[in-house]
Amino acid sequence: MSKRLTQVALVAVIALATVALAAAQETRPPGGTLTPVVRLGNFLEVGNDIFMHIIGTADIRYRTVHNWDFEDNVCDRPNGRAPGNTSVHEGDSDMSYAELRLGVEARYQKNLSMTLLFEHQQIFDGNLIDDCANCTNPGGTDVFGRAAATENPGFHVERYWIDYKFEGTPLRMRVGADLWTQDQAGLVGDDDPRFALFFESENFGALAAAVYQFESQRLGLENDNDFIYYTFSDWYSLKPHRFQLDVTYFRDRFMGADTGSSAIAARTALGFQGQKNDSVLIMASWSGTLGPVRALLQGNLLTGTAKGGTVGLPAGVAPGRDYDILAGAVVAYVEADLGIVRPFAGVVFGTADGDPTDRKLHGFTTLPVQEITLITGIPFFSHLETSNAFAPRDYSCPARLQGLTSVVPGGTTPAGLPRPAAAIGTAVLAAGGAGSAATDCAHTTGNPFNDRIGSISHLGLYTAYSNPGTIVVPAGVRVFPLKGHEITGWYVYRAMLNTNLLEVAFAPELGARAFVRPSTTKLGGSGNGLSTPPLISGSRGTSQFQVGDIKISPSWPTATSQRLGSRPVKARTLR
Repeated sequence: MSKRLTQVALVAVIALATVALAAAQETRPPGGTLTPVVRLGNFLEVGNDIFMHIIGTADIRYRTVHNWDFEDNVCDRPNGRAPGNTSVHEGDSDMSYAELRLGVEARYQKNLSMTLLFEHQQIFDGNLIDDCANCTNPGGTDVFGRAAATENPGFHVERYWIDYKFEGTPLRMRVGADLWTQDQAGLVGDDDPRFALFFESENFGALAAAVYQFESQRLGLENDNDFIYYTFSDWYSLKPHRFQLDVTYFRDRFMGADTGSSAIAARTALGFQGQKNDSVLIMASWSGTLGPVRALLQGNLLTGTAKGGTVGLPAGVAPGRDYDILAGAVVAYVEADLGIVRPFAGVVFGTADGDPTDRKLHGFTTLPVQEITLITGIPFFSHLETSNAFAPRDYSCPARLQGLTSVVPGGTTPAGLPRPAAAIGTAVLAAGGAGSAATDCAHTTGNPFNDRIGSISHLGLYTAYSNPGTIVVPAGVRVFPLKGHEITGWYVYRAMLNTNLLEVAFAPELGARAFVRPSTTKLGGSGNGLSTPPLISGSRGTSQFQVGDIKISPSWPTATSQRLGSRPVKARTLR
């Protein structure tokens, strides 16, 4: 009940702000003379030196899908049943979906500003639009054994922050949850709450911030049980060129914090109790234009240490194993402005971790946990925002993979074959089970790197730095037929660099059969029309189409599968 009252109160506040804005635009005193309104850009003065800007956006989409193998006799399933399940919104599902936002941005004089943004996103139909409370899915348990999910509406604070400019100095402070990126490629960024201090001059800038990723209060703990990371940036602008150096220190004590049960299966969304991560990401980048060509080049180096869990470990695993982290990545983009037509190409490369039995982590991704990036939120890759193969939410794994059952390392397969400790089976996928493969298969939403495979391949440690590596190559053309309109056609190739994590996990199943390198190809396009009416932040209509060929992404060879030769997969032991 209190939750509903809170929602009503928030809507009432927005309504009152709207009324105040309307009254400020046109006021008739007793004499009947209109009062002039002061306008500063899209902001209107609603009080002495107080300016306000109303924000309203609507992203409305309709999606229909067909089984990737075009098999009408196979009943497929979406990633989830809840109307607010975001993996469904951007994955494979039949739906009418909307992301609706309403907010306000206020300024006082020149130095102080505040932003508050509310958001509601879900699937809508004739029932759900009526906003029923305390409801669940119709039909009870579905044919796949999944219980009915809640259909309660949700309305939450999406972003909030206060920004203050220290008058007469180049310093500026921002506190709250804004949508931010650190590096030019958008690899580190989100709307995570942070405390940030900026230094800004004409050509030079710097930034230092502390970001709260996970807060220990949610675990019922205090002291050193948080995941906080620290960002430092310096940039120099020599128009049309920009040079930037970014350093991020990830200090995670949350994933290994103490809980009531030390068993990994009971530690929902956590790693092994006692594990720790201290990693540093160094990013050096250049962007600029050379004639009609604009380009971006960013090199990334990841280094540091990690420590395995201390309790609740698999049999035979020593507590507190030390790991060295060393991985790298390259992001590049080039586009030629030929007038109406702009061809483009890019590449995202991340190193792979190939041996789950050693004490080295070589798989590149940004955070040590599976997390979003904002690579499609920067100007260079924003037109690929509709490509699930590039970075937005990945499709579910093929049905053969989803149908695999959980296994017990150290036991035997259904056929009686011995299963070595490192042969973790479906636990090689994301959070450790075939159920996780039913959502995002290889990469987390917004993340171009294959961070969802191999996270617990190093026994006793949960880390996204154990992954099969990444190669993503987008290419296409952008067409601007009319002012404010864009049509984009693209092709995306995605693959893993090293499949050893998968081969070891399923060694008994593979036996002496070869493994087909997982890859995905995707052909698609999108069209955008953009208009910006006065006092509104902007509105956009988007349509898209995608067709693709998913090649063993990943799956296991059978007697009828394509073979790339025959070589045995050897069992491996920890060292």
